[in-house]
Amino acid sequence: MRTWQGLVGLLVSAAAMAAEPPATAMKVTDVTVFKDGHALVMARGEATLDAGWCRTRDVPAPVLGTFWAFATAPEARVDLVRAGFVDAVETAPCLSFDQMLQANKGKEVTIVEQFKDAPPTPHTGILRGILEHEAERETPAARNAPPGRDRWGRYVEGGAVPETREERVKALASFVMLETKEGLRLIQRDGVRSVTVAGKDPVTSLSETKKVREIALRVSVKGKPASGKQEVGVVYLQKGIRWIPSYRIELLDGGKARVSLSGTIINELADLDNANVRLVVGVPSFVMKDTLSPLALREAGLHLSSYFQPPSPTGRGGGFDYLSNALMGQQAAQVMEAPPAGGPAGGPDIPAEGQQEDLFLYALKGLSLRKGESAAVDILEVTVPYEDVYVWEVPCLPPMEMWRNIDRSQQQQLMRALTGARAMHQLRLTNTGDTPWTTGPATIFKGATALGQQLLTYTSVKSKVDVSVTIATDLNTKKEETETGRVPNAISIDGNQYAKVTVQGKFAVTNFKDRDVRVTVRRSFLGTGVKASHEGKLVASNPLEASAAEIGADPYPWWYWWNWPWWWLRANGFGQVSWDVTVPKGKAVELEYEYFYYWRP
Repeated sequence: MRTWQGLVGLLVSAAAMAAEPPATAMKVTDVTVFKDGHALVMARGEATLDAGWCRTRDVPAPVLGTFWAFATAPEARVDLVRAGFVDAVETAPCLSFDQMLQANKGKEVTIVEQFKDAPPTPHTGILRGILEHEAERETPAARNAPPGRDRWGRYVEGGAVPETREERVKALASFVMLETKEGLRLIQRDGVRSVTVAGKDPVTSLSETKKVREIALRVSVKGKPASGKQEVGVVYLQKGIRWIPSYRIELLDGGKARVSLSGTIINELADLDNANVRLVVGVPSFVMKDTLSPLALREAGLHLSSYFQPPSPTGRGGGFDYLSNALMGQQAAQVMEAPPAGGPAGGPDIPAEGQQEDLFLYALKGLSLRKGESAAVDILEVTVPYEDVYVWEVPCLPPMEMWRNIDRSQQQQLMRALTGARAMHQLRLTNTGDTPWTTGPATIFKGATALGQQLLTYTSVKSKVDVSVTIATDLNTKKEETETGRVPNAISIDGNQYAKVTVQGKFAVTNFKDRDVRVTVRRSFLGTGVKASHEGKLVASNPLEASAAEIGADPYPWWYWWNWPWWWLRANGFGQVSWDVTVPKGKAVELEYEYFYYWRP
């Protein structure tokens, strides 16, 4: 008995699915926009239910595992979502002879036929159109397989994997059918030179049945199909809207600065009409962000502009990796070589907040923005205290013994990196407002004069951030470094002898400004620090745990130019010496330091 009841239930459900439920137009009402181009979208619409079912052809392209449907009525819920292709009649203007011939079936026409070296021949009669045939066929295709490892752990390169794909193929007969007094005349399509339709009202549009994407929702109340009108909606994560923050920093009198944040919203996802938009500070981790949900009914994501593409590998993308919004000391931006012209564009490289940051939302109510449009919106303005600071960051360079392994262009790059390390004028801003600052480019003004543009990194409330302005030309910097000792066979590791190389350095900072200035000097090196003058701070790092910023490999790639000797990390560490000194106006301060490293001859 229960088996028959279950079978009857299945038949009733199948009948309900076969019936075409009323169409529902979904309107985007809420959007939460992330800086990487993804957005959490909520769309709603009023549906007229038929046996609990409604349908919509506003089919999104959600990320796998991020599609949810709901009903707003009490105790109502969407218990089934079905996505697929359905037949739909679409009407479009006729743009070819074939379409005009198909659209005007049954009308009296005159068709002029002419072939090469032959006179034109008119044919008059009742148009019967062109025979059509449409069928599913398997066609050869290929799928790109990503690289990976086989069952034994061996690396396997990716490549094209052959497969077949079902496609709906439409074919037209090679002739036109025309009913004349003599009978049905077949006219070759490639010989048709003109068509004259009798009368004053020829049909200029053609209706065709096409496959379109559709999502159907089943709404139930207490386990039974709902009826009448219900508000339903969907929530999903999709790539197609991003926002790019930008700052204007105006330097005022009395050690104050006015910080204005605006956001440029790029909408390539859907029309927004009076929608509630939230701009997110921080980017949560979506592990499936590059995989589409099967409900999208697509094998690839929608094409988006270059603003949504990853930054160009030849650009400055890697140069700002160390400027993530982790709460860490800021560094002066180093000089990088310009990327080659003509490389891939990619989107602007605005680093994301660190994953450890809590999300913060900037709310915008009632925003209207059509798909394909962009908008700039004001988000906040706050006056905060600032102080002028000067930072001289001297990058870490490889020991001289390694220079023999690099070519001339690499040596020139190292020298440019060293000579480009100059004292930088920075603004130390204190966020005294009630909202955090997200990472974004900041243009600095003094009156009507633009002093430059740099990156302002994530700054939580009540914390400080350093923003570089320009090279401090009134601070003269000079660096000297000399090898002062080399002791053969200083240590032995596994029977191998290593020489101890001692290096002494001296930094000189001369202040030509009309006031005393506070200068921070930092020098990274490969080895172990011994001593530093002026209460310099020496820091040693574990070689296996040192970050790229500590060893200077980012933004300089020299660390990867060669295979380092296997013993290097066993014998040496990474170190840094730093000073925070006041340089009187018109005076100079000399800072001395000493470190050593081991080298195997």
